[in-house]
Amino acid sequence: MPISATRKAAIRAEIVEHAARLFRLRGHAGTNIDDIMLAAGLTRGAFYAHFTSKDALFAEVVRRGHGLLPRLRAAEKPAAVLDAYLDRENLSAAAQGCALASLAGDVARAPLAARLAYANVLHGVIAELARGKKRTLDTDATAVAILAVGAVTLARASGDPRLSDWLLRCGRRAAKALMKPKPKNTPKRRASPKKKRSTSRPKDAAALPSRRAARSRGGPA
Repeated sequence: MPISATRKAAIRAEIVEHAARLFRLRGHAGTNIDDIMLAAGLTRGAFYAHFTSKDALFAEVVRRGHGLLPRLRAAEKPAAVLDAYLDRENLSAAAQGCALASLAGDVARAPLAARLAYANVLHGVIAELARGKKRTLDTDATAVAILAVGAVTLARASGDPRLSDWLLRCGRRAAKALMKPKPKNTPKRRASPKKKRSTSRPKDAAALPSRRAARSRGGPA
């Protein structure tokens, strides 16, 4: 008996969920289809009813945007999400839950479909950080995304806990500064126009040559 469309969608979502966890934990190369289907409690044969290959499943995992993007979409204030994302106590959850931070290296070596999916998720994050601004690819919002994802990626890779903590604190501080609303530009005061220097000669100065000429002729000055 064929399964219903609802049940099929639920199975697909379950496969994606388990694959996302394993991909973030072990990477693309370190995860195989058997591991994913075993975690989902399904047979390998059931995999191909939903996906054509592991690469197709990987692209779907990236496309779902686990981690930062759904949190930003659900939050009223992006700044609060960034605070939690860049908190040292939440580093493990942030890194393991965010495809942008945990799968960047794997995506860079993946086929085009996964890289385009990554780009779409990153576009979405920047757009959420740019709420209320004229451009979705706002410069400050883009810089905040770079700081947040970069800080988590580097902190996760660092074996020095103190350095990891420092990276997160610096990232959070810089991101907060960029997220603050900027004061509106006050109109500049127009400088008063400079008075033009008169090019006309004073009357007395203009009369000097005629007086000198009269004296030279012996007439009255």
